[in-house]
Amino acid sequence: MTAPRIVVVGAGPAGIMAAREAKRRGAAVTLIDEALRPGGQIYRQGDAALASSGVGLPEELAHKRTVLEAFAEVAEAAEAVDYHSGATAYAVFPGPQLHVALADSSRVFEADALILATGVGERAVPFPGWTLPGVLYAGGVQAIMKAHGVRAGDRVAVVGAGPLIIAVAAQLAEAGAEIACVTLLTPLRVMARRPLGLWAGRGVVREGMAYLRQLRRAGAPVLEGWVPVHAEGAPAVESLCVARHDGAGRPLMGSERRFDVDMVAMNFGFTANSELARMAGAEVRFDSVRGGWVPVRNEFGATAVPGVFVAGDGAALRGAFVAAAEGRIVGAAAVLTAGGKGTAELHQELAAEFTERRSHQAFQDALRPTLDLPSGVWSWATDDTVVCRCEGITQGRLRQAVDEGHVTVNGIKRNTRAGMGWCGGRTCLASVAALAAQGQAGPPAETPPMRPRPLARPVPAGILARREP
Repeated sequence: MTAPRIVVVGAGPAGIMAAREAKRRGAAVTLIDEALRPGGQIYRQGDAALASSGVGLPEELAHKRTVLEAFAEVAEAAEAVDYHSGATAYAVFPGPQLHVALADSSRVFEADALILATGVGERAVPFPGWTLPGVLYAGGVQAIMKAHGVRAGDRVAVVGAGPLIIAVAAQLAEAGAEIACVTLLTPLRVMARRPLGLWAGRGVVREGMAYLRQLRRAGAPVLEGWVPVHAEGAPAVESLCVARHDGAGRPLMGSERRFDVDMVAMNFGFTANSELARMAGAEVRFDSVRGGWVPVRNEFGATAVPGVFVAGDGAALRGAFVAAAEGRIVGAAAVLTAGGKGTAELHQELAAEFTERRSHQAFQDALRPTLDLPSGVWSWATDDTVVCRCEGITQGRLRQAVDEGHVTVNGIKRNTRAGMGWCGGRTCLASVAALAAQGQAGPPAETPPMRPRPLARPVPAGILARREP
């Protein structure tokens, strides 16, 4: 009997664990990843030539070693996983067929089951000055430290919502940066409303407390209930003004504080990289906290599209621990489904994985309120603030389109070109959707997203022309 062909996109915790589980069950596995080394964003590795002990607390680095050991298990086996690093999956067609750009050519991978473990991107909330050089995503700043051992600034403001900015600020301080301020949209104490969830994630809570202690030792002011007002500087950022907000995200005039900085790191949550799933035909629903438009799937990661599965944060933001447990579940289910078998017995066979996923999901539910964006945050941008960076579309132009009756994201896209640039809307889509929803946190769950089209990622035309047979 021919082994089922499983193709996995993404070598983060979900993708690695899915590939390992599928390989253990006798499948022929191909693993595609954009990065040069496995680990994903959370467990990103630096260049092999760098003598770095890694960025993060000992507990996080131990989890990272566990995931990378799982990768080594399948990469170094006699019949190893077919691993392609530095490869871009840019389209999915029925079959499922996955179209991939490799280093100097392109290839079509036919699969009996396709597992999309594509993770998330960072979400921005536009404010005046956010496009200045030196204003960066917090996760991007962290990636630079992890991959290259370089900090992106010397005097830094870290702004946003949720726990990532606490970790990034502490890691920057550990790397020698002066932390001018850390502003949190929502106080972290809101998590105490779900004590059982905090207990389920007590290991992560301990890591968070350790990062807060690092910030206190560094003398960094942590301002809870504060938001950015505007960044200024020429040619790059030189200062940031922040203010308390009114509870709905609108800055309270008269409470402003100004900080001299040479870098601003921001993060207001995440958006699921669901383009490939949507291109495959998977149904999606909007969840503003879990990643915007996230694929609808069953407990085994299966979408309504035959042979297409989604695992990890690309299915809904829930963290690395959920992603790893879910990867094992989805990898097993994909092999059984591809072989024409049922998945019911997996409940007992992978009972520990299902329990682990539920436990860490409970912690993520406790964390959720810290990432809620009240409607007032969408008032930060002025009419001349650029929202779509690729096409240079301002908030005023978007408001004009809505006033003229273009109230869907596709309608705004056609009218203004917002979302037509290189990023395919990943940077601006949340802002465009909020504007289309007339200032709410986002559209109703059933509202369709921007229509996905190949190419999901920019790919050189020469690579497309050199297609391998």
